[in-house]
Amino acid sequence: MKRFELIELPRFLILCIKRFTKNNFFVEKNPTIVNFPLEIDLAEFLSSDPAIQDKHPHTTYRLVANIVHDGKPEPGEGSYRVHVRHRGSGQWFELQDLHVTDLLPQMITLSESFIQLYELRHDQPQETS
Repeated sequence: MKRFELIELPRFLILCIKRFTKNNFFVEKNPTIVNFPLEIDLAEFLSSDPAIQDKHPHTTYRLVANIVHDGKPEPGEGSYRVHVRHRGSGQWFELQDLHVTDLLPQMITLSESFIQLYELRHDQPQETS
């Protein structure tokens, strides 16, 4: 079995969910709700080399932003919302155009997520948020 291992962990991890497909006639959007965690631990994917392990004492990423596409996939037909986590308070907010509203973390995973931005955590112990 082939296995890939990480030898370096970036400060930010950007995940893009393929929501749009284009064929010869039109663009389609996949509206499936994808469950995703608010935290991801990449320890099991990090190389087992002790030098690399020592270089990366922290392997957990926390979701800091979630971009959502609403509406049709045609140009000018849809809009974007972003969910952002306030670093100081841990509170989540939803931004759409000039509107900012409070958001419960549970609502983030119920959206049609398009792009997720995770930041490498350097604090311990790990929270359950």
